[in-house]
Amino acid sequence: MYDAEFTSFMRARAQANEAETRKRWNEGAATPRVAFDLGSDYIRRVAVAYPYSAVGSARGTVAICDVVNASAIAVAPLAHGRDWLEANDRPLGERVLLGAHDGGAVTAMALKTLVVPAKGDKESFAFVASGGRDGSLRLFEASKNSAALRELGHATHDNVVTGVTFARDSLWSVALDGHLCRWSLSPRATAAGENATTKRARESLIDIAGDYVRESSPALTKQGEWENTQPTLCMSSCEKTGLISVGNADGSAAVLSASASSFDGESSVMQTWSAHEGSTVRAIAHCPGNGIITGGGDGIIRVWRLMVDDDAGFDSLPGRASHRVAKVRCVPRLAAELRGHTAAVVSLATGCPGRLVSGAQDGTIRVWDLDLTDSKPGQRVKAIRRDARYAVLGHTVWLGSTYADSERIICDGANNVLLEYDFSTPTDDA
Repeated sequence: MYDAEFTSFMRARAQANEAETRKRWNEGAATPRVAFDLGSDYIRRVAVAYPYSAVGSARGTVAICDVVNASAIAVAPLAHGRDWLEANDRPLGERVLLGAHDGGAVTAMALKTLVVPAKGDKESFAFVASGGRDGSLRLFEASKNSAALRELGHATHDNVVTGVTFARDSLWSVALDGHLCRWSLSPRATAAGENATTKRARESLIDIAGDYVRESSPALTKQGEWENTQPTLCMSSCEKTGLISVGNADGSAAVLSASASSFDGESSVMQTWSAHEGSTVRAIAHCPGNGIITGGGDGIIRVWRLMVDDDAGFDSLPGRASHRVAKVRCVPRLAAELRGHTAAVVSLATGCPGRLVSGAQDGTIRVWDLDLTDSKPGQRVKAIRRDARYAVLGHTVWLGSTYADSERIICDGANNVLLEYDFSTPTDDA
């Protein structure tokens, strides 16, 4: 009897806490704090798999941190070249497509946590991938017993890397020239030893001497590629459905299947469509309810519900044979248009149920009500225009990444620190 009463009490308390958290989300009553301090370097890109975050810096350093304790775990100093040019000196194409407020050596980040055996104290706990303005792509593994990220492999694009992601046990990268590649997570050879000593790795979080030499790593094994006809500015993936989406310079978006064991480019493309006519697609994300969200260079966000040919919905894709997924025809339907940002939307986060969190180069983060899960297959989609519930101000125009789950927002856009907005605890003035 007492066990049942205790269980009922704990359930009621959890429900009350969830209700309070939702209320704080609705009111924008978050507690801000610094989740990580990179020292004298500026954070330019962030990937989060809570409680871990991987950051890429303006100087080219890649680090992984524990955001709960606001502490560094491991680092790869100067993983990407710093010889990028000031905005006015960059090639015209790069300057027009990426804008004046997209500086720094690291231009894309991805983080994938691993299942660690109970006795695996020395096992790695995460993969970290980074892409740079120098066209380089690097894959690292992180281990809690080492302050150095261990480089597993590398590859090179001919242009700025604009997106990296993990999907279907592979690493995916795309560059400004539209070249999308799939890479194996099993390197050809294991790199010998650590790339840096613990002492040098810890020192590099603040500053590092110019004589640092990066040890070589094996080349990543390419599993397939696709030549897009347009410069590509962003990429996202959905592990549940096995879909990859990209946004392009001509305002178009494309959805590809990552489910097949081999990626053969054009045959994996499921659909392309004009998402932001007259502008660019600077950010793209997947959301529950067969949704894909695109952020435009003009500050407009559009929400698309993708209807598959049999109206079964994308949630049915994992149950289909992998060779049939790419042959499924999908039709995008505009479900909502979100206006409020006054500059390019560069980040979209859909991890909080019923909400969208967007970040733009106007220095604001905006929170929107968004839920496509109530839509039924075959239901007529009627586009509506929505305003943001509220905006979180005070970020710089260099804001590049946002993350959200049911309790928090994590973002850059604060120079050398990573910010967390916590909705799970009352604010000081509550």
